[in-house]
Amino acid sequence: MQKIAMGKRIAAAVATASLAGGLGLAGAAPALADAPAPLSFTIDYTKATSIPQTPTLGGSFAGNGPVLDASGKQIGKTFDTCGVDGIESPTKLDAQCGAYVIFANGDELNLSAQAPIDVNPLDYPYTFKAVVEGGTGAYNGVNGEATVTAQKPGVYKVDVQFK
Repeated sequence: MQKIAMGKRIAAAVATASLAGGLGLAGAAPALADAPAPLSFTIDYTKATSIPQTPTLGGSFAGNGPVLDASGKQIGKTFDTCGVDGIESPTKLDAQCGAYVIFANGDELNLSAQAPIDVNPLDYPYTFKAVVEGGTGAYNGVNGEATVTAQKPGVYKVDVQFK
């Protein structure tokens, strides 16, 4: 009789844990539903960037410029800072970059990337990934991934998927 009672307790504990786990997963689902919709925009650093003519390992540069929607209308602005951590050739370098996109409504989206930078316009377009690191307003606490397509030197199309 002792074994049967013990077996029932174990079965009850497993069932309770399974129910709690199921409820926990169900409770997590609305958080996914609250993720912002995918987002696409273009960043233009062509008027304000400090990419060095001769990059040096450990050097840094920064840029800022407008953020544009698909029709070319300005919807915000962006600021970035980058540190050179690889030099492939006189025209190609790798940089760790952090970009802050501030939309017209004041919401901020933070992106980080190990970015290949190429100043040779014949090598375009090319694509790399960036990490979504939260932000403010609608982007507070979000994460995700962005596909960044370098369209020409200093111009980047950004497609963001939130998780």
